[in-house]
Amino acid sequence: MEEPFLLREEELVPVKTTWQRGQLTDELKKVGRLAALMATVTIAQYLLPVISVMIAGHKGELQLSGVALATSFTNVSGFSIMFGLVGALDTLCGQAYGAKEYEKLGTYTYSAIATNIPICILISIIWIYMEKLLISLGQDPDISRVAGSYAVWLIPALFGYAIVIPVTRFLLTQGLVVPLLYCALTTLLFHIPVCWSLVSVFGLGSNGAALAMSVSFWFYAVILACYVRFSTSCEKTRSFVSDDFVPCVKQFFHFGVPSAAMVCLEWWLFELLVLSSGLLPNPKLETSVLSICLTTETLHYVVSSGVAAAVSTRVSNNLGAGSPEVARVSVLAGLCFWLMESVFFSTLLFTCRNIIGYAFSNSDEVVDYVAELSPLLCLSFILDGFTAVLNGVARGSGWQHIGAWNNVVAYYLVGAPVGLYLAFRRGFNGKGLWCGVLVGSSVQATVLAIVTSSMNWKEQAEKARKRIISTENGLA
Repeated sequence: MEEPFLLREEELVPVKTTWQRGQLTDELKKVGRLAALMATVTIAQYLLPVISVMIAGHKGELQLSGVALATSFTNVSGFSIMFGLVGALDTLCGQAYGAKEYEKLGTYTYSAIATNIPICILISIIWIYMEKLLISLGQDPDISRVAGSYAVWLIPALFGYAIVIPVTRFLLTQGLVVPLLYCALTTLLFHIPVCWSLVSVFGLGSNGAALAMSVSFWFYAVILACYVRFSTSCEKTRSFVSDDFVPCVKQFFHFGVPSAAMVCLEWWLFELLVLSSGLLPNPKLETSVLSICLTTETLHYVVSSGVAAAVSTRVSNNLGAGSPEVARVSVLAGLCFWLMESVFFSTLLFTCRNIIGYAFSNSDEVVDYVAELSPLLCLSFILDGFTAVLNGVARGSGWQHIGAWNNVVAYYLVGAPVGLYLAFRRGFNGKGLWCGVLVGSSVQATVLAIVTSSMNWKEQAEKARKRIISTENGLA
């Protein structure tokens, strides 16, 4: 696998900290290329559990309810944690690659995988007892039984995911997104017939859908590992330095814990939103509509996360290379793409607000309610896309701890109380809950904008070089 599979950037070297003619245009091309491919990769990864739910759902309402509940629970208690932790590699691998400390990329990635495995074991224990836990929380026993069984069969997928995500970040931070795209699409095409066969041909029902997820994630892990092992593009970066392993683990936790907090706190709030809707008058309608809005918002966020991943990579690479001004231009390029995609998707949603509900339900009441909430959803598109890009800047720069505390304040001290007050005390119901999310997103966006605009990029570049080159002082 030689040059046709590469999308590696040019060698990163320190440049003058002054603007040069055409610099923004050049950076727009680089960020746009990375963002487009990473958005496709993220969509392919996102579709794996969606396809499992769809195929299992055709086996009956009980199967659909159980799988949907299990998917929500496993996302909150497992996959979101794994996804959040490896945000540390955006900082560490990205800056190491920019600093040309190539051997550290492999060590960081191996340390991430080694750290994830024991965490997966702890999460698996929770999943084994999911049925009893759901019943104790007041869920229907039959649905809980299906969800618990699904979660047990999904445990191998968690371990596969713990390998896939670090390797994905390992390749992304080197600009190797074309092989990532091929591997993701290959896995998606592999997953569809495997899932259908296990569910329908072998008659395993919802458990077959979970088993298909497990098989597909390990298939994904194997093909990614084969690329890393045999591709000449990873020849310098796949090495393992045993003397650096313990310091690298410490660095991974130092950046991984706040990175996980950034992801999980926001993810959990939306799950809390849906749970709270079940306590409102007419809970069936409120839960259905908010679930539709959440699904729509998630689909849009997949695109925003592609832009964020591209910005994170470019910022971390350039800080590691000692090019602070280029890192700042990368942020501006990312914001340009945020503006374009958010305006496009918000306009599209608002134009289709009266029909978008029919994609999920035939009920006129549901469709009308979705149309009523669509303007708020459009605002969410704009705010969440903006915060996604700036969160990418945070991961690339290494100030995840600021993002984590910002999420605590924005969503749990401001957004959630406002949403609950508007929904239950002022009678705005589901609209009030979503207004609370918007208030939280506004606070989050404001704080991130202030921090990013006031950042001393030269100082950040110096910290990056010190962090990567001096392993023994890795928590600098």
